[in-house]
Amino acid sequence: MRDIKRRHTPYTKLKAFLSEKHLNQKELADMLGKSTSALNQNLNGTGGDFSVTEIRVICLNFNISADEYFLHPEVSNSKQGTG
Repeated sequence: MRDIKRRHTPYTKLKAFLSEKHLNQKELADMLGKSTSALNQNLNGTGGDFSVTEIRVICLNFNISADEYFLHPEVSNSKQGTG
């Protein structure tokens, strides 16, 4: 298996959210005005990162938190309020 060179941490939480909501990458790519290949690279950390504008579009359309899904993806709803 080859080693994949990543530019940033993959967005596993966002990918899980899309799967749970039965949204495919083409739908999200179309929403952002980019190719599915470019979106896949964003999600997997092998290409460029999402722009602030793209993050804003995603958060507004899906009513999700930029902090939770993009800045601190290790935080989950189940962990909030504990500690």
